[in-house]
Amino acid sequence: MPRPKSTTTTPVLSTLDAGERSLVLDRLLAAHPHLVAEAEETASDVLGDTTVEAVADEVVWAIDALELSDLASRAGRQPGRGYVHENEAAYEIVHEIAQPFVADLQRRAKLGLSDAARAVALGTISGLYQCEPATDGTVLAYAGEDTLYSLADWVVDQAAKAGINLPLEQLDELCPGWSFQ
Repeated sequence: MPRPKSTTTTPVLSTLDAGERSLVLDRLLAAHPHLVAEAEETASDVLGDTTVEAVADEVVWAIDALELSDLASRAGRQPGRGYVHENEAAYEIVHEIAQPFVADLQRRAKLGLSDAARAVALGTISGLYQCEPATDGTVLAYAGEDTLYSLADWVVDQAAKAGINLPLEQLDELCPGWSFQ
């Protein structure tokens, strides 16, 4: 006697990585163009759904995750660059942590998601502030005592260039002791 066919399905979607999910979405939208408007709205909702606190946590995590081995591989004699001082290498590493957050705020600003872009900017600045003071012997400590403030000031500048106004009162609240103009 043949076995009855199972009515349960394998959760294939739940096993897909981000690239595969993207491909599935692309194929679904190509096959069902009437869903494009709904997908756009959902994408805007996803990008708009961010908080200062969540971004700050990501920044703190990224900086805390830096290890001295990251610095060791970038300092000293570097092919094609010559000698790179450990302070310079550390600053570059920490700056690279902030860059994707700035790119994200710029992307959201270009899409007209000003509130979300503002949240990313403020969260980035807040996260940088929360990493002070640097613990001796960390990549952040090697980067120099003004690194976090310098990067926060750069984020403020990049937000302004993207048309995102960051209220001074909110900056003062998030970062007491840091002065922004």
